[in-house]
Amino acid sequence: MSFESMAEITLPVVVTAIADAATEGFIAGTLYGQGWSVVYRALDAASLRSFIRNSGNQIKDAVLIFSPDLIELSHLDIDEYQGIFRRVVGFSNTSSAEYSALLPIPKTESELLNCIRGSVRSPMIRSQSLRKPHARARVVGVASPAGATGCTTIAINLAMEMSIMGKETLLIDADVRSPSVALLLGLHKLENEEIAREVAINLKVTEFTQTKMGNLSAYMENALQNFDCVVIDLGSIEEISDSLTDRRWSATLVHWACEHADEIVFVGKSEPLSLHRFESLVRGLSKVTISARVSFLLNMQRAGRKKSARDSQFLAACAPLHPHRIVSAPRDISTLVKAEADRATLFEVSDRSRLRRAISKLAVELQS
Repeated sequence: MSFESMAEITLPVVVTAIADAATEGFIAGTLYGQGWSVVYRALDAASLRSFIRNSGNQIKDAVLIFSPDLIELSHLDIDEYQGIFRRVVGFSNTSSAEYSALLPIPKTESELLNCIRGSVRSPMIRSQSLRKPHARARVVGVASPAGATGCTTIAINLAMEMSIMGKETLLIDADVRSPSVALLLGLHKLENEEIAREVAINLKVTEFTQTKMGNLSAYMENALQNFDCVVIDLGSIEEISDSLTDRRWSATLVHWACEHADEIVFVGKSEPLSLHRFESLVRGLSKVTISARVSFLLNMQRAGRKKSARDSQFLAACAPLHPHRIVSAPRDISTLVKAEADRATLFEVSDRSRLRRAISKLAVELQS
C-alpha cells in the first residue's frame, strides 16, 4: 500500500465513557494525537445515552471506549451498545464477572495503541483530512489566546466579506464563556433561536448554547452541506492542550474545529500582556497535532514608523510553527468605534477603511 493511499484511510471516530479524568484524558489525548476524532466524552451513563439517541446512524462506525467506573453504567448498557457501535472496548484494572473481555488500563501510549489497534484493526496514522469529501462548505475558525484581541470583530467581518463575495455564509458564535456576536450586531435573543437568523444577503448567524451542543454532529453536517462558508468564533483558547482534553460541553466546538476546519486563524496583539499570552499559545500549539491549518493574525498593528519592536516579536514567535499564513490588520479605532455604536459591520459603516480592506483581502485568501 502506498503512503498516498494510506493517508486517505478514514480512521474510526471515538466516544469515551470513562469517569476517571486522568485515564480518560490520557486515552482521548493519545488517540487524538494519532489522528482519531474523539467526538464525544461522556461524563456519566445518562449523557452517553442522550448522545447515542441524538446521533442516530452516525455512530455506527464509531468505537466506544468505556470503563465500568462510569456513573450509573451497567453491563446491560454495554451489551446493548455492542450492536450500535462498530466496536466496544473496555478498560479496567479490576476484574468483573458482569463485563467480559475487559483490558487492563494501559500505562503507556504504545500499550494503548497496541490494544486499540488489535481491537479495531485500524492503521495508526495521522489522517490528512477527516472531513467528508463531499462537504460543500469551507470552514474557518477564529480564536485568540486571551480576551480583548478583536477576535469576534475579525470573525464577524470575515463572514460579512465572504457573503459579499456571493458565498452563502454561516457565522457561529461558539465563544460560550463570553458570546459577543449578538451584542456587536444588535441581535436580541439570538441564543434562543434554533434556526440561524438571516442578517444580510447570504449571511446567517447562530449562537451555540449547551442545548445545541447536544446535537452538534448533525448540525455541523447540515451546515457543511448547505453553506459555502462557515466562520466559527471560538473565542479565547488560553491553553490549547487543555482545551483538547477538556470534556465539558463548552469545549466541544473547539474539538470539532481543530478536527474539521480547513483553517484556524489565531488573533493576537503586540501589547505586552497579549504578546505574553500569544507566545504561550504558540508553545502549546507546538506540542499538539490538529488537522486544521494554523494561521496567525496580528491585530491593531500600527502603521509606518509607529510599528513597534513588539510587532517584530509577535512575528518571530509565529515563525517556528511554519504557519499557513501570517497576516496583519491595521489599527483603526475610529472605524471600530462607529461599527460598535451602530451595531454594524465595517462594510456597512466605512467600506473604504484600511481595516475593512485588510479583512476583505483575508476573506479572499481564505477561499484558497
